[in-house]
Amino acid sequence: MKLRTLAAFVVMSAVLVVPAKAHHSFNTFFDGSKTVKIEGVIKTFRLVSPHSDMTVEVKDASGKVATWHITARTGAVNARREGWKVEEFIGKRVTVEGNPTRRVGGTAMAAGVVTFLDEGNKVVCLGGCPGGPPVE
Repeated sequence: MKLRTLAAFVVMSAVLVVPAKAHHSFNTFFDGSKTVKIEGVIKTFRLVSPHSDMTVEVKDASGKVATWHITARTGAVNARREGWKVEEFIGKRVTVEGNPTRRVGGTAMAAGVVTFLDEGNKVVCLGGCPGGPPVE
């Protein structure tokens, strides 16, 4: 009986230790058939998994500011391999092009290309672009 209990405990411990890798489809949240482009200033940037993210403050024609939530198509591991550093993103004036949220009037997107406007139009691919980091 003790051996059976010990064996069950070992098996259950092994199952609980292995991290679960759940993932969602971008098509659930974002419309892959549409592309939007915004221009603004990056306020936050986080190198996290499963997907890095940032917020961009965008001014409309009347000067009203909207905060856009940008989800990268890649995570921290691939982003670091590409040489991304948080401090290189914060406060930069950029355009961001990607697939908009499916929510009508929403201010979120799955990003593809970020162009740094004050740095000679340097382009960074947030995943899903030819030659960019792999999509996670």
